[in-house]
Amino acid sequence: MLILTETDLRSALKMREVIDAIELGFRALAQENAFAPARLAMDLPGSDAVLLAMPAYLRLGAWASRPQHGEGATSEETERASLGTKIVGVFPRNTECSLDVVQATYLLLDADTGVALSLMDGRFITAIRTAATSAVATKVMATPGPKQLAVFGAGVQARFHIEAMIEVADIRKVMLVERATDKGLALAEQVRKLHGLACEVVSAEDAASQADLICTCTSSPAPLFDGAIIKAGTHINAVGAFTPETRELDTETVRRSRVIIDAESAAGREAGEILIPLAEGAIDASHVKGTLSEVVSGTVAGRESAGEITLFKSCGLAIEDLVTARLAYDRATSSSIGTRVEF
Repeated sequence: MLILTETDLRSALKMREVIDAIELGFRALAQENAFAPARLAMDLPGSDAVLLAMPAYLRLGAWASRPQHGEGATSEETERASLGTKIVGVFPRNTECSLDVVQATYLLLDADTGVALSLMDGRFITAIRTAATSAVATKVMATPGPKQLAVFGAGVQARFHIEAMIEVADIRKVMLVERATDKGLALAEQVRKLHGLACEVVSAEDAASQADLICTCTSSPAPLFDGAIIKAGTHINAVGAFTPETRELDTETVRRSRVIIDAESAAGREAGEILIPLAEGAIDASHVKGTLSEVVSGTVAGRESAGEITLFKSCGLAIEDLVTARLAYDRATSSSIGTRVEF
């Protein structure tokens, strides 16, 4: 079995290839070549922590529709089936002992035999695939042309989302909103050095009113800005909140937007951004226009006009983890990355 650490995964995975793999995964879902049941969630007694199990399967031959970028797909990739599961725990009290709130491990299996192929750091897989999924949504939902990007948050997801947005959009300026000023300033400096982009820490009001591409990547349980100030034509990726009681976007933002979700089994059941306005009567079920797999496959429009505000709400799907993990395994194997162990 191949062990892949975070360092190994950073060497094996390129954002552009992950975006392509994620797009393939959603196209495979639309074609019923991929299967990802609703994740199993278990609340831990006497704690505010939760443990999630997220299995997925990709049918034999599904990789044949992979977008061709860079080296493209090998014959082995186009012929294989893929199987795996992520075990992820959300432990809010970890901040008290300087540990990440989210802990995750990915187990990739041989789809024919069930033999374990690889055990890898699930936190890195989660981080890069979440941003890559937002990039796919941006690619099929945002308007063309130069963009001012607003990112709420300055943590792992914020960093990955900036990298992912640069891959699919013409980003001219980045605005960061972060309550911990030092953290925001450090990320702004990093963006300027790594990407050569203008980047500054601004207020939530300035970011939301000036941006035409917004990514919310926070742990906030309450709305981050007033939806009335968003510009026409803006595209929003909302990824931080993932429970029915929490939301980063207010009702006005959702009401004004054309809403696409990752899946009915994920954001459709779990996202406070959707469920709270529904309970208030501000929107009805028809306000959600479809899923990302439907947009990627062309059966639902991601946007109907240049002035429309579009919103992609993501809670995370197991197929995103599977295609990313399989890509990591293939790239690591071909480049002799990682450590082999025998059970």
